[in-house]
Amino acid sequence: MKTGYYSFFLFILIVFALGCYYYYPFLSDDSLISLRYAQRFIEGKGLTWNDGHPVEGYSNLLWILMISLLGKFGINLILAARILGIACSIGTFAVICSYFKTKNIRKEYVFIAVFLLITTPCFAVWAIGGLEQPLYILLLTLTLTEVSKITNDKNKKRIYYLSLWLGLLAITRPDGFLFTILTTVFLGAFFRKNRKHLIKVVLVVGLIPALFLLGQLLFRYSFYGELVPNTALVKVKITLHHVLRGGFYIFKAFFGTLLLSSLGLYCLFYLAYKKKNLFGFYLLLNLTVWTVYIITVGGDIFPAFRHYYVVLILLIFAIILGLNEMQFSFKTKSIQIGFVIILLINPFIQLLIPDNRNAIDERWEFRGMTLGNTLKNTFPENTLIAVTAAGCIPYASELPTVDMLGLNDYYTPRHPPKNFGTGMLAHELGDANYVLKRNPDIIIYHMGAAPRFNVGDQMKMNPVFINNYVEVLARQSHDEHILYFNKYGKNTGIRRVGNKIAIPAYLISSDTDNKSIFKSKKLLKHFEKGKFYILSLKIQDTEQWEISNSTAGLFSPESKISYGKNRMTVTLFPNKEMFLENIELQRKY
Repeated sequence: MKTGYYSFFLFILIVFALGCYYYYPFLSDDSLISLRYAQRFIEGKGLTWNDGHPVEGYSNLLWILMISLLGKFGINLILAARILGIACSIGTFAVICSYFKTKNIRKEYVFIAVFLLITTPCFAVWAIGGLEQPLYILLLTLTLTEVSKITNDKNKKRIYYLSLWLGLLAITRPDGFLFTILTTVFLGAFFRKNRKHLIKVVLVVGLIPALFLLGQLLFRYSFYGELVPNTALVKVKITLHHVLRGGFYIFKAFFGTLLLSSLGLYCLFYLAYKKKNLFGFYLLLNLTVWTVYIITVGGDIFPAFRHYYVVLILLIFAIILGLNEMQFSFKTKSIQIGFVIILLINPFIQLLIPDNRNAIDERWEFRGMTLGNTLKNTFPENTLIAVTAAGCIPYASELPTVDMLGLNDYYTPRHPPKNFGTGMLAHELGDANYVLKRNPDIIIYHMGAAPRFNVGDQMKMNPVFINNYVEVLARQSHDEHILYFNKYGKNTGIRRVGNKIAIPAYLISSDTDNKSIFKSKKLLKHFEKGKFYILSLKIQDTEQWEISNSTAGLFSPESKISYGKNRMTVTLFPNKEMFLENIELQRKY
């Protein structure tokens, strides 16, 4: 790099490191969905989330493959995702600096633009967030530099590198092929008067990336039996509600990055309309189509304006080239000082924006991983859980799982509710009847909460859920979770052997006490003297049961078993405070 660029690059690295440190240990729950696919892929189970019918609940194939490669060498998968994210982020501003240092452009313009990018929370948050955005943006940055070399530098040999970056973009995210279409159209117009170059553009820039996409489509169809990934079925429904949400998302993102966005749009306007700069038109084309796309799909639910990242990188190029075309200069020292102060204050203002604050406050994924690890150590490996948070708990527990919101489930996205498209993005699906037919041992909403979302509302009115599942407040360390246990589940429910019934004690509760505690790889029920505890069970009318001799001494003579039609109700009065794993009943003849 030229003199000045080296020092600036080191300075930017330090600023970037501080940003990552500030938002650490943010980790997106969806990243843990990807990591579950990667873990099973490493284990030789294919790109699957569960055993059985495979579904494509991810939208970042290349990212998962790269993480899997690092994981194959024994690197922790969360660490691998962070390493890749940070490396790609550094690669992004390294590519920008390396490209523009060779141009007749004042380095101050490059420094201003890159500093604005690095100090935007989106950049640091998603460098460590575990999802594919850093790779996506690096490949987009490489694409932009190649198009600039072709159009501005007249270097037509770069067309082959361009096709490679576009091909990789196409398999990084499903919407990555959008840039192949836009770039092919733009370069086709650019070379429209030269038939030879026009044909070359179509064959190289359009066809080679299409082969990447075709390869993924063939894999998808042969392995999953589908042409469209599950993610699209769960998230994409074009409705007025989603369009309004998408518009508001762009509105918030613009004002959340006001300095960068407003300066970028002004420079883009100057490039495209004042100077009729062809590359400026290319940036405008991409920005317009991407913005319309994000509005149409309803925006995003993650912190720090993840999908606005594409807009930001386009505006960075607009700022550098626009300032250069204007030959902008700070005429007085006071103006220079004022602008530096604005640049320094801007990052701190952005920290106050709620969508950026969410990346600091959102730590529930780690609660979920702790819970998942506890479930893994407490229950058999074939225990079936049903969750709404499909990342942290399934990833850490490695247990077979029903994704109640449908992202990693075959049935749910193909049977959407009638009001699909009117609720929270990616949280609208759910069929309680279907979930209960799967007979999960444990049902978990979020990190252990009361039923929520569409599927939770259905559960609260479902007689099977009401009669067969027991709410348990399960405590561990300094945390607690509301879990719903299946009384008749094969791994967590009542076990009948011969003339005895073993009842997991956590299934027995009272109106005021449903507490149990995870301890020594067991879930123990906390009984308190002076309270009574009840459990209702299905039995045959001809059966009579009593508390076994081994258990009877722990409870007062007031304890009893009463009978109704095909039901038995056990009422227990503890003699003392105690923690029990099981209660045993014996057949009464």
